[in-house]
Amino acid sequence: LFSKFNPQSEIYELNSGKKIRLSSDTSRILKEAKRLSKLTHGAFDVTLGQAGGEIDLGAIAKGYAVESARKVLLKKGAESGMINLRSSIAVFGPKTRKVGIQHPRDRDRLIGIVELKNGQSLATSGDYERGKHVIDPRTGKPAQDCQGVTVIGKNAAETDALSTAVFVLGPKSGMKLVESLHEIEALIIDRNGKIISSSGLALAKP
Repeated sequence: LFSKFNPQSEIYELNSGKKIRLSSDTSRILKEAKRLSKLTHGAFDVTLGQAGGEIDLGAIAKGYAVESARKVLLKKGAESGMINLRSSIAVFGPKTRKVGIQHPRDRDRLIGIVELKNGQSLATSGDYERGKHVIDPRTGKPAQDCQGVTVIGKNAAETDALSTAVFVLGPKSGMKLVESLHEIEALIIDRNGKIISSSGLALAKP
């Protein structure tokens, strides 16, 4: 549904200028993207190009898929589990899950370990393996002020989008946004490798 490369996806058809009836999932993710763009003052933006003529859901689609999977499993009666798509994770059930946060410059090193409890999700954005691919939509250039950002919250689509937005905003403005949001925590690694945590984040040593 959400791929901008697959000719059979709804987003591809929208970007091609076709008039189509959107599925409930595509309508829902576009509404959520619009809400998050407003919340982050444009630091998160799924539109591309000068006129915003194309849509790219790469910074929210994985989180939306993880959240959808969690809802399906709960509806089917699953009592405990973890959905793990590497940069986007969601957990449910009574078991507390420990998740290691990888260092963006050393894949064999962990920054620390966080615990995810029932209903929580985690998303990470950064220049880990794909280089500086996080684009500041306000300038059209790669965001430069962070190496990596991890966000923890309740909804995987939201944490996915917020990790990108905080990366774009940079440590100071990004952390200000995080501290203003209910039940959202974050860990930011700035461009110099300094680690900054939100006030409510418990980070254990690896």
